[in-house]
Amino acid sequence: MILRAPGQATAAELATAAIREAVITGALKPDEPVYEEEWAARLEISRTPVREAIQELVARGLLSRRGRTAYVFRPSLGELLEIYDIRLPMEQLAASRCATVADDALVRDLEARFAKIQEHRVDSGWYADHEAFHMRLFEGSRMPRLTSLIQSLRAQSEPYVRLAVTVDQEFRDNSRVQHHSLVDAVRAHDPDMAAAIVEEHLATTRRKLSEILQVSAEGLLPLR
Repeated sequence: MILRAPGQATAAELATAAIREAVITGALKPDEPVYEEEWAARLEISRTPVREAIQELVARGLLSRRGRTAYVFRPSLGELLEIYDIRLPMEQLAASRCATVADDALVRDLEARFAKIQEHRVDSGWYADHEAFHMRLFEGSRMPRLTSLIQSLRAQSEPYVRLAVTVDQEFRDNSRVQHHSLVDAVRAHDPDMAAAIVEEHLATTRRKLSEILQVSAEGLLPLR
């Protein structure tokens, strides 16, 4: 029997985290296959926990099955817009709740995370810090089930957000202003302001992604 220390991750949990990180950061591209044997060798574990990890990520919507092979989920434009429609009320609720209950420590944490985003050029570090900023905001709602649902939906659309940030300077500039405004709303304990900024932020992103993906469908901008 193999005993684990309290809090120690299982092999399946480690595999889930590693594959998820590869999807979120773009190391695995949309439509790219995810092979059990390849990840088992990379992580130096058996194929069984990798198989469990793939099943978990299929259930979360990050991977999809075609026959016996799993691929990184690549939403259609309609599916992507649906994800944003679902995210909007959930993220508004989490942000407004965060603004209501936030303490000084959380405000300082968000300020520090926002400052860290500004330090990075647009690379893998920027994407990680950007996502960490948003998830800290939602965790500040003290509603863990809601936060988990938001995280799952954001993961499905994150590769396309990276695309928008990479190709559009104006989008990056607007995003920076909106992030700063979110911190201001939490600091001011203004839930209505927080909800309004989330709506503006997601509407801007939704519109930009729609433009980019339509252009890409015409062959002018590769998604990969």
